[in-house]
Amino acid sequence: MSLLKKVMIVPPIAIGAALVYFAVSGKNAPERTEIAETATTVRVVTSSPQTFIPRVIGYGTVEPSRTLDAIAQVSGRVIYINPNFKRGDFIEEGDVIIKLSPEDYELEIAEAETDIASAQVDLEELAVTLETQKKSLEISKAVLELEQRELERQKELLKRNVSSNQRVEDQEAVVLQQRSDVQDLENEIALNPVQRKALEQAKRKNEVRLQTAQLNLERTTIRAPFDARVSEVNVEIDQFVSSGSTIGELDGIDAADIDVQISPANMSGFANLAFPGQLDTEEGIMRARRELNRLSAIVRVGSVGDAATWDARLKRVSDTVDPDTRSVGLIVSVDNPYDTLRPGVKPPLVKGMFTEVELSGAPLPGQTILPRNAVANGKIMTVTSENRLSYADVELAYRFGDIVVLKSPLPDGTQVIISDVSPVIDGMLLKPVEDQAAVESLKRAAGAAAATESAAQ
Repeated sequence: MSLLKKVMIVPPIAIGAALVYFAVSGKNAPERTEIAETATTVRVVTSSPQTFIPRVIGYGTVEPSRTLDAIAQVSGRVIYINPNFKRGDFIEEGDVIIKLSPEDYELEIAEAETDIASAQVDLEELAVTLETQKKSLEISKAVLELEQRELERQKELLKRNVSSNQRVEDQEAVVLQQRSDVQDLENEIALNPVQRKALEQAKRKNEVRLQTAQLNLERTTIRAPFDARVSEVNVEIDQFVSSGSTIGELDGIDAADIDVQISPANMSGFANLAFPGQLDTEEGIMRARRELNRLSAIVRVGSVGDAATWDARLKRVSDTVDPDTRSVGLIVSVDNPYDTLRPGVKPPLVKGMFTEVELSGAPLPGQTILPRNAVANGKIMTVTSENRLSYADVELAYRFGDIVVLKSPLPDGTQVIISDVSPVIDGMLLKPVEDQAAVESLKRAAGAAAATESAAQ
C-alpha cells in the first residue's frame, strides 16, 4: 500500500477514537441500585400454655360380664320348658327355665321319712326299756341284799348245828344267781348309750337321705339366677336329662366387659401422663393399679360422627399379653348395656360386638402443644422479633396423633412455623400469618387427643 493511502486511513480511525474518548470522559459513572429483600409468607401458631387431657384408644370385643352354663344337677325327664328359653330371648332372675319329672325324688322323700319315723320309735322304745331296766336293777339289788342276809343267817345256824350244809349251799347258789341277775341288768343298762347312739346315727342318716331327696326335688326345677339373655339351648320337651349335662347357656345383661388391647408403647406413654411420677418405683406402680378408677372410659361403636357411645369404667389390667400382637389388655365394663337401647340410633352392647374404647386421665395444665409436622429432627422453626427465621431445639414428651407435647414449655408468645418453607435459610425474612384453623385444632386436640405413639426418648 502506498504511503498516501496509509495516511488517508489513519485520520478517520483517530478521529473516531477521539470522539469515543471525549464522549466517555464527559459522562458520569452509572449509579448502583439496592435490590429490596422479599419476605416469605409463613403460617404460624403462637404458643401458649394449654390444659391437655391424656388419652389412649384401644379396641376390643364385647363379652358379658358373667356367663352361666345351666347344668342339670339331677337326672329326669323334661316336663316343662319356659317359652322364653330360646336363643336370643331374655329370662328374668328367678324365672323357671325347665322342670324335670319329680316322682323319683318324691318317693325317696317318702322312704326317708318312713325310716326316720321308725328310728324314732326305736329310740323311744329304748328309752322305756332303760327306765324298766333301772327299776329292775333296784329290785334285784334289794333281793340280793335279802338273799345275802339269809346266807349269813344260814351260816350262823350251821355253826349252832341248827342248819345243814345243804341249806347253806343252796342259799349260796341263790345269792350267786341273784348277783348274776344284777350284773346282767347293769350290763344291759351300760349298753343302752351305745344302742341309743346307733339308733341316733341311723336316724341321722335317714334325715340326711331326706334332706338330699328334698334338695334333689328342688333341683328338678331350674331357675335363672340373674337377669340374662339366652345364648344357647340344648334341651327339648320329654328329653331325658342326665345329671351334669348342660341344658343351655345364659349371658348376664347387668354389665358387659371389653378386653381392650393397647400396644405396650402406647400404653406406656399414656400411663406416664395419667400417673405422672408414679411409675418409677414398685410402690408407685402398685399405687397406680389401685387408682385405676381415676381414669375415664368411653366405648364407641360405629363410624365417626354416627358412633353410639357408652360410659364405661376400668375394672382391672389383664393378666396376660396377647401372644400375637404383644398388646396389653385392659378390662373395662359398661353397666346395664341394654338400658340405653334406642332402635335405629343406639343398639344394645351385645356379645361379639367390636368396639373402640377411649381411656382418658386427669387434665394436665401448662402444656405446650404443637402440630406434629412442626417438629423435625428435634428442632422447630420460629419467628424472631425481627421477623427472621430461627431454629430452636425441643425435646418431646409424648406424641399423640397429629400433635406433640413438649417436655419443656416454650416461652409464651413464641411463633412456631407450621408451613413448609423452601428454600430454608437461617435468618431469612418472614411474613408470619397466624393460622387460626390450626390454633383451634390444637385446642380441640388438647382435650380430645388419642395417644397413638410412645413417649419420646
